[in-house]
Amino acid sequence: MPSHAFRPQEGPPARALAAALLAVFLLLAPAAAVHAAAGEPPGQASRDYAIGPGPLGHVLAEFAAQAGVAFSFDADQLAGIRSQGLRGPYTVEGGFAALLAGTGYELDARGGGYTLKKTPADASEIGYLPTVHVEADAIRPEDAPYRTAGSSSHISRDDIERFRGTSVGDIFQGTPGVLVGENRNSGGLDINIRGMQGQGRVPVLVDGARQETTVYRGYAGVSSRSFVDPDLIGGIDINKGPTLSAQGAGAVGGLVSMRTLNAEDIVRRGESIGLRIRGTAIGNNSGSASAPGTRSGYNVGGILGGGGGYRTDCASPSLCAGHELSGIYGTNETLDRPGTFDPKGHAGSVAFAKRWEQVDLVAAHARRSQGNYYAGKHGPTPWVDLSETYDRGFYTEIVPRLEGASRIRAGERVVNTNYDSESTLLKTRFYLPHDQELELSYLRYTSTYGQLMPSQLIWFGVVEQTENSQVTANTYTARYHWQPAGSDYVDLRANLWMTDTDSLNRNYSKAVAQLGGESYNSAEKYKRRGLDLTNTLRLHRWGEIKVDYGASGQWEDIGTTGDDEKAPKYYFRNGSRNEYSLFGAVQWKPTGSLTFDAGLRYMRFRSQDDNATVIDKNSQYCFDDDGDGECDPVYYSNRKSGTTPMASLTWEPLAGLQFYASYAEALRMPSLFESSSGFSAAPTLDSNLRPEHAYNREVGINYLKDGLWKSHDKFRVKLAYFHNTVRDYLTRTIPNTWEDNSTGVNAGIFRMRNIDSASFNGIELSGSYDLGRFFTQFGATGYTRIQTCLTGSYRRVTCTDYGIAASYVNNMIPPKWHASLLVGTRLLDRRLTLGLRGTLMGKRNAVPTYDDQTSTGGIAYAAPVQWHAYRIFDFFASYKVNDRLSIDFNIDNLTDRYYLDALSLGLVPAPGRTARMSVTLQF
Repeated sequence: MPSHAFRPQEGPPARALAAALLAVFLLLAPAAAVHAAAGEPPGQASRDYAIGPGPLGHVLAEFAAQAGVAFSFDADQLAGIRSQGLRGPYTVEGGFAALLAGTGYELDARGGGYTLKKTPADASEIGYLPTVHVEADAIRPEDAPYRTAGSSSHISRDDIERFRGTSVGDIFQGTPGVLVGENRNSGGLDINIRGMQGQGRVPVLVDGARQETTVYRGYAGVSSRSFVDPDLIGGIDINKGPTLSAQGAGAVGGLVSMRTLNAEDIVRRGESIGLRIRGTAIGNNSGSASAPGTRSGYNVGGILGGGGGYRTDCASPSLCAGHELSGIYGTNETLDRPGTFDPKGHAGSVAFAKRWEQVDLVAAHARRSQGNYYAGKHGPTPWVDLSETYDRGFYTEIVPRLEGASRIRAGERVVNTNYDSESTLLKTRFYLPHDQELELSYLRYTSTYGQLMPSQLIWFGVVEQTENSQVTANTYTARYHWQPAGSDYVDLRANLWMTDTDSLNRNYSKAVAQLGGESYNSAEKYKRRGLDLTNTLRLHRWGEIKVDYGASGQWEDIGTTGDDEKAPKYYFRNGSRNEYSLFGAVQWKPTGSLTFDAGLRYMRFRSQDDNATVIDKNSQYCFDDDGDGECDPVYYSNRKSGTTPMASLTWEPLAGLQFYASYAEALRMPSLFESSSGFSAAPTLDSNLRPEHAYNREVGINYLKDGLWKSHDKFRVKLAYFHNTVRDYLTRTIPNTWEDNSTGVNAGIFRMRNIDSASFNGIELSGSYDLGRFFTQFGATGYTRIQTCLTGSYRRVTCTDYGIAASYVNNMIPPKWHASLLVGTRLLDRRLTLGLRGTLMGKRNAVPTYDDQTSTGGIAYAAPVQWHAYRIFDFFASYKVNDRLSIDFNIDNLTDRYYLDALSLGLVPAPGRTARMSVTLQF
């Protein structure tokens, strides 16, 4: 087999882009050296500012950040006060004075920084505003994880643009404790937080709305998907573990809250109207989808095909006909990888915003189009071992064995990884009288994409391009906030939302048909509606007391679009589900250094399966009351309820240093997917599903300090130990010998059940250090214990660290460790930023060669995907030409590594070396 060396194409696009990059480097390098030698610019007595209107607290924080001074205040005291912003030359104190004019507050210089105090009504009145004793801006979202009694992360708009990646889930890369399942399929997000994934365990909220749908992925498992284009995201907050909020009901693993673009993300400082245009050229892809039927990789190694029957040295040509070794190897058609700087994919977005005194308006549109990407070249690339031969007299039989991580060859085009999407965002915010706000938004996402069915990648010895799958997701939200100025008893938030998702997921029908089976496309309609209410009141007796209380409700329906009328009625899910939650939480600060939080949540739910349960005529559940000779229809339904507590204690002996301990329980009611019948998985009449019950414990240390070693540096670090166990974990498994297997789809093979438990304990570190010219960010998660436990038939070992027979959990188990490190520098008066990020991933927990507890009858229906350990390095550069134009350049997977992503659901290698260049214009 000839080797295919990687040779970058030297076409006009490649030469032009390479020349442009070289020119930029030659122009910037001398200037960078001059600025590096000059050191940090000194402080200034007066400088120009251009800060747009907004809430007074945000405007003050922005001014302090630009001025480079330490500033602390109690954000609650400024709630409901707006500012017109600041433009022109000011000193630090002059700027603060201008912003605070007429607000009732004035500047107070203390401890090398600034805080606020009440403006005296007359000379005899002396009254100081109580301060929050921190030296950093308390409202910056990126600092929130280091001021929280629990683990959380924040991904900013700059982070999203810097690490957009090839797949949507790449924006989460490098976040401690967070991975993305099946990242290379569909453009959807399936977030895994500390081992918890899917079925609402980690809700993904888009402006407060849930749009998650669960997609059947063959015998290999399921994927829970949420859809949004990163170009329309303004920021992401991640809570790891249960939270006492109206929107956190059922979130046993964590909560991902995405905020779409606001007017302040688009309108430049000091302006009232803004337009942002962003375009991106994407390399390492074919530009368009391959023709249906195009194959990639070696045609060998599947469980049900391609395992043998090849012949050489035939006594006559007829004996070798149809058994030639050439059938193992693919064609050169998919080895046409373009040069590194030859972009064939593209993405773009345009966003417009207008700000009036009482109204903000945002309109944005984003589009992305990329063909099949190409795998890397260095790493566990596949090869075919032909050493096993047998002399059959008239010919030699060869039994090939596939070695390596996947069957896709090094540097080869990975078919079915193409992706096209369009998104539209309309959003407005009304600043109503009496300190009220109302935000209305509409987000439409449409996409066509190639899709690799994981189980068929494992079972069949072939990978080929299919027709595109499709999804359309509409998200509607209305968010209301009322916080009267000066009121301690009203801080009311009300959110009403609806999501409507239509999806068509195509299957590998040809491969199934070759075995004489039937395969149907999955076409579903999924609707969710939700409402949540929260109020916060504050008391000032016996210390500072804050009380949050509220309620939430959610209503879901699933059905079919009728795309495939040949499918049996039980194949597609049809059902409904509703869920309600009440919660109350108290935060008490008896002293300035101690904070105690406690609360309770009550939940109840009901589900109804609208598909009649398939019942065998010999079953105890078969009744023929109408005498038609058939079992009367029986429909599965379920109701459950429960209450869980949460509590935490935080001690801050020094400003910026916190010690905390937290205990949280949470319930997750059975999802609509788990409560309805469909192919491969369904509830059974003799097994009423119980809610999952999470028990999470965490202790940790936070440290946040500005001016640690230098007057202008910023240091943050968090170290946490977590002990998380979910009892009655819900998943698919095989039936026990004593159970009734006469009801439900595939009841004799699979059943949905509660297993004993799933546990994930470990240590997590995250932090950053910013010296101005140089900066770094780091994070790592290591698991001290991973355990999935089931007591049942055919179980020689109750608990394992790698999975359970036929269970979805098998491909949700994270590696025992993963880490990331980012280093960067700012040059040319901070206009040029250069950096490198390393992502280090441990391998998947090994499955034993003998006594494999994930298989039954010798077949692993949800075979764990054995990814290898890998190290990925991403280069990034950003140059701000002026305040209107910026250029970003990235090379992802700089070393062109061949690897499977952690939590891959199929044998799909990740993209190889990929160059991207983006240009952003802001008017």
